[in-house]
Amino acid sequence: MKDFRVSRFLLLPILVFGVLGLAGCNDENDITGTGGALATLTVDTPDSAQSGQPFNVEIRALAIGVTNVRNGRVQVTLPTPLTVTALDPSAGTTATFSNSAGGGAQVTWVLNTLDSNTQSTLQITAMGVLAPGEAARSITVQAVMTADGIPAGDADAEDALELRPL
Repeated sequence: MKDFRVSRFLLLPILVFGVLGLAGCNDENDITGTGGALATLTVDTPDSAQSGQPFNVEIRALAIGVTNVRNGRVQVTLPTPLTVTALDPSAGTTATFSNSAGGGAQVTWVLNTLDSNTQSTLQITAMGVLAPGEAARSITVQAVMTADGIPAGDADAEDALELRPL
């Protein structure tokens, strides 16, 4: 019977792709790729926030492949009762937002080209206001990235926070 041995050169790529696969298995981030480009998207919210007090949400897009992510765009949804008060996108990117009259907000973050092995970050300052007497509630912030070769639904991420009354 022959011994089976795995080359170190084969073991390293298997290990790298295994780690990347595990990193994409939670709700806070997602990994997708196209034509040599791999991208991750992460949403990071605090565990909880107080009604009427501002808090930060951080969205990160990272190109981890050997080619650039081109025409990148991220749509972020902050459900009712959250509203956006300010945006701070990384240099070379732009972001806009619209708040709904009854609460909830949409943010559009234009990444343009995300160079290989680089990261861009969007800081969102948000606030939620609960009605008087309303109990704490869980709210999920969602983000979806699209780019050349990355259709909607391939790179999405979400994170939940608890909005607490004062």
